[in-house]
Amino acid sequence: MESVRKAKDRLSKYPILIAKCSISAAKYSQCVTRDLDIKKHSCDKEFQEFKKCLIEQAKAMKTRLKLQNCTMSSLKKHLLYSIVIRLLLIAYGEVQDQISEVPYTDIDYRVVTDGARHIYNGRSPFNRHTYRYTPLLAIFLLPNIYLHRCFGKILFAAFDLVIAVIIKLIIVDEYHLLVSAQSNDDIKAKMEKKFSSSNGNGASKIKARLSFVSKKETATKWFSTSDRMKFERMGNFAAYVWLYNPLTMVIATRGNGDAITCALVLLSIYYLLKVQENAGNEKRNEKNVIMCGILHGLAIHFRLYPIFFSLAYYMYLSDIKNNIDGISSLFKCFLQPNRKQVLLIVSVLKMLIFTTGVFYLLYNYEFLYESIIYHFVRKDTRHNFSLYFYLQYLNSASLRVNIIEKLLTIMPQLVLIILISFHFCRTRQTIQFALLLISFIMVTYNTVITSQYFVWFLSLLPLTVNNFRNLTLRQVIAMPSLWFIGQGLWLLAAFFLEFKGINSFDFIWLASVIFFIINVVIVQILIENYDDSSDVGDHFQHLKFRLKNPTQKAC
Repeated sequence: MESVRKAKDRLSKYPILIAKCSISAAKYSQCVTRDLDIKKHSCDKEFQEFKKCLIEQAKAMKTRLKLQNCTMSSLKKHLLYSIVIRLLLIAYGEVQDQISEVPYTDIDYRVVTDGARHIYNGRSPFNRHTYRYTPLLAIFLLPNIYLHRCFGKILFAAFDLVIAVIIKLIIVDEYHLLVSAQSNDDIKAKMEKKFSSSNGNGASKIKARLSFVSKKETATKWFSTSDRMKFERMGNFAAYVWLYNPLTMVIATRGNGDAITCALVLLSIYYLLKVQENAGNEKRNEKNVIMCGILHGLAIHFRLYPIFFSLAYYMYLSDIKNNIDGISSLFKCFLQPNRKQVLLIVSVLKMLIFTTGVFYLLYNYEFLYESIIYHFVRKDTRHNFSLYFYLQYLNSASLRVNIIEKLLTIMPQLVLIILISFHFCRTRQTIQFALLLISFIMVTYNTVITSQYFVWFLSLLPLTVNNFRNLTLRQVIAMPSLWFIGQGLWLLAAFFLEFKGINSFDFIWLASVIFFIINVVIVQILIENYDDSSDVGDHFQHLKFRLKNPTQKAC
C-alpha cells in the first residue's frame, strides 16, 4: 500500500493533468451532457482520446521531473567544484604569506583573529587596536585560536557558497510565481472558451474542477514545466556567476567576512519578495515581513551599509505601486505606513536594540564608539579607490571633523539613493535592480572604497542578469574590461607608493577619478538597458484582480 504522502502527491496531479487535456476533456464533457438518454458506449471515442492525452501528459511530467533532478544535481556538482577551488586558494594563501612580500591574507583578518584571542582570554576584542567590527565576528573566529588559524577563511568561504544557493532560491521562486500566474491565466481563458457553450451538471462539475486548479499551489509546481526548467537553468547560471567570480573567491579566501553580511542581505530580500508571492495570505505575509526585518537588522549590525536599503524595503511594502503624483500621494506613500511597513520598522529596530544592548552591556561605550560612531566621524587618510581620498589626505593635518566637508561628500550619495528608492522600489519588477543600483552608487560615491566593498553589489548582480538582455555584446565586454582597467591603473600607482617608495599620490588620485567616471558610465548603461518584462509584479496583480473580480476590468 502506498504511503499517505505519495497518495497525496499522486492525487494532486489529477486536476493538473485534466487541465493539460482541456480540449479532449471539453469534447468528452459535451458528448456526455448532449443527450439525456445517452447509451453506454456512445462517447467511447471521446473518452479514449481523453484517456490517451492523460497518459501522455503523465509520462511527460515524469520525464520533466527527472530533468529537474538533473538540474539540481548540476548545481550540487558546481558547489563541490567551488569548495575545492576555495580550499586550494586558502592553501595557496598560506604559502604566499610565507614567501612573498605581498601577503595574501587580509590585514583585517589578522585584526579580527587578535580580537578573538582577546575574547578567548576573557578580555574585550576592542583591546586590539583598529578592531572596529561587531564582537560577533570575533566570536565566530574563536576556533582560529584553539583549532587552526584558517578556520575563519573556511567559514567565510562557506558563506560564499551559501550566497550562491540563496541567489538561485530567489530567482527560481520569482519565476515559479511567473509560471504560476501565466498558467492560471491561460487555463482561465481556456475554460471560458471551451465551456462557454456547455450546459448540464457534467460540464459544470468539470469546469468547477478546472477552476479549482487555478487556485492550487500545485500550479506553481507543475504548469509550464518546460518554462520552469528554463528558469531552473537561469537560476543555476546566476549562481555560477557568483561561484566562479574570481574577485569574490579571492576576497572570501583572504579572510574578509563581508560574505556573512551579503548572505544576510540576500536572505532579507528573499523574505521581502515572499510577501507579494503570498498575496492573500496576510498571516504568512506578516511572518515574512518580520523575518525580513530581523535579517535586515542583523545585517546592519554586522556592517552599516545595508541601512541604505531600508528605504527601498519600506517603499516596496507600500500600497501605492503606481507613479507618485503630488504631495498627497507622497505623504500617503511615505508618512502613512501600512501594517507591513510598521512591522518591518519594528522588527528591524528590535533586532538592532537587542544586539546593540547585549554588546553594550558587555563592552560599554567602547563598543558603541569603535563599531558604530567611528564610521561616521572617521578620516581615512590612507590611499583607496575613493574619489575623495586625496581631499581627506590633504586635510589630514586638521584634527577636527569638518561638518561641511562631510555633508558635501555624502549628499550626492544620499540624494541618488533616495531618488532610486522612490522611483524603482515600489514594484516587484524593479526592486532587485534598485538594490543593485543603490549598492553600486553607495560604493562609487563613498569616501572610502576598498576591494572588499565591491562584494556588496556583486552579490546582487546575479539577481538581475536576466534583465540585461538588451545589452549588446560590445557593451557586455566593454563594461567589465573598463572596470578592471580602472582598478589596474589605481593598483599600479598604489604599488609604486607602497612597495617602491615613489611619491605617486597625484597618479593615484587621477586613477581614482578615472575609476569613478567608469563606474558612473556603467550605472548609466545599466539603467538604459534594464528590461523588466521578464518579471511578474504587474502580471501578478492583474491576475489577482481578475480572479477576485471576473466581471470587471482592471484599471
